Amino acid sequence: MASVEFCKPTDATTELTQNGYNQFNILCPRCSSVVLRKNTAKLANKQHDLPVLAKKSELSDPSKEFPTELTEQFWCVNDIYTFENVGFTNSVSTFRYLTCADCELGPLGFHDTQEGPPNAYYIALTRTTTETNKNDGK
Repeated sequence: MASVEFCKPTDATTELTQNGYNQFNILCPRCSSVVLRKNTAKLANKQHDLPVLAKKSELSDPSKEFPTELTEQFWCVNDIYTFENVGFTNSVSTFRYLTCADCELGPLGFHDTQEGPPNAYYIALTRTTTETNKNDGK
């Protein structure tokens, strides 16, 4: 199983977390759909090269090489049903990329099909935004 180090709060993440979990809803940066409700995902340090943002249909084609960017901080959940609004690409190597189910922006994160148990699903901090008001969108 790949090593995942859960984050200790830093100045950049302190206001985003409460007891290590997301303090606010996590949103798609394009359409503002809720990806994860508050207090459902744990902040984790894990290095992973994510393809640059692209259309979902382009990510499903393993014959194309995509430029990538190294991402190091993720929201992590262990149950697929924790998500409010996420889509998955077809497998590319051992990875399935996570996209916004409403506008198909992605990848917002990934799932390594060979990692686990338990399963882990990662949403990049740099690919999402948070709902910082206290009414949590309900």
